[in-house]
Amino acid sequence: MVSLMVTLFWTLCISSVSAEDEAKVTAKPGEDVILPCRSAENKPVIVVQWRRPDLGSQYVLLYRDNRLDPGNQYPSYRNWVSLQDRQMKDGDVSLVLKDVATTDAGRYQCRVQNEGSFERKLISTVQLEVLPPDEKNITAKPGENVTLPCRAAGSTAVIAVEWRRADLGSGYVLWYRDGQINPGNQNLSYQNRVDLLDRQMKDRDVSLVLKNLMTNDTGLYQCLVQNERSSDKKLISIVQLNVLPKGGEDGGNRKAGDQDGSVGIIVVLISVVLAAAVLGVLLLICRKKQACFRKETSDPPVHL
Repeated sequence: MVSLMVTLFWTLCISSVSAEDEAKVTAKPGEDVILPCRSAENKPVIVVQWRRPDLGSQYVLLYRDNRLDPGNQYPSYRNWVSLQDRQMKDGDVSLVLKDVATTDAGRYQCRVQNEGSFERKLISTVQLEVLPPDEKNITAKPGENVTLPCRAAGSTAVIAVEWRRADLGSGYVLWYRDGQINPGNQNLSYQNRVDLLDRQMKDRDVSLVLKNLMTNDTGLYQCLVQNERSSDKKLISIVQLNVLPKGGEDGGNRKAGDQDGSVGIIVVLISVVLAAAVLGVLLLICRKKQACFRKETSDPPVHL
């Protein structure tokens, strides 16, 4: 009984310490984030290691001998992570993660080796949550021009923009790079109908302009951005475009009203015809009865 109480006591202590040491950080796709970590010891820090347990033995960042060591670094973090202060003043070994993507979400562990020690101690755990891409709904009419909004976050320069629809297969809606639109693998229905709202991409605005809308333009559009020094594109925005049928909602209502009016007129005409037919039959029956009555009363009685 005593041993069970001791075990429970230490479990509660360890869990409370872990809860205090664990921080939570939330970011949007494309933003730069700082994962906090600070060594409490007075001795200088000589090695800093950031890891994600779900990535196996490869690390997020390893800093030693006053430089970053990329030897066993996970590929997607190369050139995208650094220390907030390489001088590590006051034991600050916080991690800077640039241009985050949804795949960067996870639990990060900060380990530190101080001068005179041979052990890398776990001193902080940070849970990073990356919000899903923005989703918007836009409704327009055939023949109109429409703008699908998309804005890249963070501070890294944008070098390429891709707009695509998942239902179109490999062909993209727009691919913009090196100051021009590349029509190489563009879907034929979008050629000469799409452009960026601002090819200079001021304030990282990469919104799409779609001209002369057609009903088959309805679909789910994805905005992907490739930043400087990055080898892949990251999804940052989703737009659902709905193009109304020709005639729009008002035209459809008018058409329905016309149909209702026609049906009403037809019902009235059928009722009139049926009433006239019934009246004619009744008149015919009455005339026949009157004729019979006159025939019966015209002959004198037999006894006379």
